[in-house]
Amino acid sequence: MKVVLKECTQYEVDTIKETVMAALHRLQFDFSKLYNAKVAIKPNLLTSASPESAVVTHPAFFKAIVQIVTQHGGVPVLVESPAVHSLQRVMKKTGYDAIVTEEEVLVADTSDCMIIHNENSHHFKRFEVPTILAECDILINIPKFKTHSLTYITCAVKNLFGTIHGMKKSQWHIKAKSKDDFAMMLLDLYQAYLTDKALPQTIVHIVDAITMMEGDGPGPSGRPKFMGVIATSYNAIAVDYALSQLAGFDIENIPTITQGFKRGLCATPDKIEIIKDEGIFADYQCAAPKDSGSTKILAIPLINRLLKNLFIAKPLPDPEKCTLCYQCKKICPVKAISISTDGKVPHYDYSTCIRCYCCMEICPESAISLSKPLFKKILR
Repeated sequence: MKVVLKECTQYEVDTIKETVMAALHRLQFDFSKLYNAKVAIKPNLLTSASPESAVVTHPAFFKAIVQIVTQHGGVPVLVESPAVHSLQRVMKKTGYDAIVTEEEVLVADTSDCMIIHNENSHHFKRFEVPTILAECDILINIPKFKTHSLTYITCAVKNLFGTIHGMKKSQWHIKAKSKDDFAMMLLDLYQAYLTDKALPQTIVHIVDAITMMEGDGPGPSGRPKFMGVIATSYNAIAVDYALSQLAGFDIENIPTITQGFKRGLCATPDKIEIIKDEGIFADYQCAAPKDSGSTKILAIPLINRLLKNLFIAKPLPDPEKCTLCYQCKKICPVKAISISTDGKVPHYDYSTCIRCYCCMEICPESAISLSKPLFKKILR
């Protein structure tokens, strides 16, 4: 099992194309498969954010992948569904709309869904994904490498979660409340992508880590950090592992990786061949997201309300930054956020809040941060 890490220091389309082509050659990717193929391209377009914020897959990166597909005779299809805003609004803000027009990229209707199955799942067997994927021959997953307040990182594994349509994503936080359950759901979805015959049988992951995100990602609360890397692999867990190791993150804190190894969805670390350019350093020491505390207690209904404020960090809106746009209220899966009672910030019902941090993820003003759990304050 291979992961190829190539040095790339700028968001220039021709440079990215050359680097990606070289990486795919090292993976022994068969470019002839692109000829006459319909190719789904899945970026990370979380929300309406500028490319420089490192919230989204950079538009130059997307354009380079599109041109590789078209120059080899393929038909590119953009498959993405932002959480709150419309895809059209996000595309306009990020510059994707011009690329889609110039390069004649088809844009999938992700509201038209089909059911896929994972009969060997650990928790969840059925998922709704865009029907157009059944028409595609190849899926190219192009995530942004970012930190994440709930899952620690978001990269190749979690980027596939973005194929689930719009606000339906937030409903999965109700079904999988704890960090571990949510990670297992993501792995069930990834395994469905690997095994359901209705989906493209060739999946390749090409990660935008030229500028990654550190700190309290994956939304505007995180900080851009230059890494200068493009990573490729046929295995999502392997590429997530290689980049997390490169960033200096503790792999044991990333359940999609540790549980992915245990479930046999990836070779063990000693069996992963990481091929990297000499200019790529061994350890970048990127800032990790804040520790929100163990969320396993959320699975115990009676104790949940009593003790979660003691052990689990809660999202706190900042009155100095909040503009009362109420995107947090819109995305909250359990309706724990309501109209402001003080005219400064939305009202949070922390007894109802399930600590999914979707509000923090989507806040356009970076106005929501994590509190320190009360138990940790007491210990300190």
